[in-house]
Amino acid sequence: MTQSNNAVAAIPYLGSGMGFRRSMKQAIFDARDSIDFVEIITDQYAEGDPRYMRELEEASDIFQVIPHGIGLSIGSAGPLSRDYLRAIKHISDLTRSPYYSEHLCMTQAPGINIGHLSPLWFTEPVLENTINRVAQVQNYLGKPLILENVTYAFDIPQAEMPQTEFFNRLVAATGCGVLLDITNVFINSTNHGYDPIAFLEEMPLDNVVQVHVAGGFWRDDVLIDGHSEPVQEESWGLLEQLAAKIKVRACILEHDSNFPESINPLVDQVNRARKIITGPALEQDQPMMAQAL
Repeated sequence: MTQSNNAVAAIPYLGSGMGFRRSMKQAIFDARDSIDFVEIITDQYAEGDPRYMRELEEASDIFQVIPHGIGLSIGSAGPLSRDYLRAIKHISDLTRSPYYSEHLCMTQAPGINIGHLSPLWFTEPVLENTINRVAQVQNYLGKPLILENVTYAFDIPQAEMPQTEFFNRLVAATGCGVLLDITNVFINSTNHGYDPIAFLEEMPLDNVVQVHVAGGFWRDDVLIDGHSEPVQEESWGLLEQLAAKIKVRACILEHDSNFPESINPLVDQVNRARKIITGPALEQDQPMMAQAL
């Protein structure tokens, strides 16, 4: 095992939680007994606005907070932004998170902000570049980076390897972790016609640290990752399949819009996820914040 592999293996069980969204702030605080931890979008706090930093400190006093970024652009060519790294390290340190999560994607090209989580071209040069950048980020943050599989509209032509091989080789080279978005697997397999179970089995499951579930919707015969609807039964089924294979240490419900009048339907989904990921191997485990209280 590399040092990072050891760090990933040492990450504790966090339980079942949800994305922290400002419009649901008080409802999330009030439901603290049913939510084990929360995940923030790092970039909403990266500029250090005092109002938002106070909010983050308040959330960190109640929950274990996991920062989840959207702007690192880990697959881009060129140097990493030192200003951005300093910002995410500050937030990562403030929340005392055991890891930092991002997307295996690119959001920037030289002089261009793409404005979208764009998939990578799965080639040897892109893999080598991503390995180098992941190593830099982990060394700078002093904790594991875990990377999420993203949805995509089409396969980039002339890829030299499948996404699962890219993930496996990246993990082997860097010891990073995986944030396995179950709903993204369901959506991509539906839109592109592949077997989601086979995809799961080909991923580096030993390094899966956290999972995401969310609800999408159909538009023009395409399944969209909307984060706006209840989680579909197909995603729940995939989570059950995964939990039968590995110890899932953390699960986040993502819901970003179309909020219900009451938080109860979201809490019900958090509870359902907890029931799925809590198997016999986890009966003695407790969420990290609960252990500290």
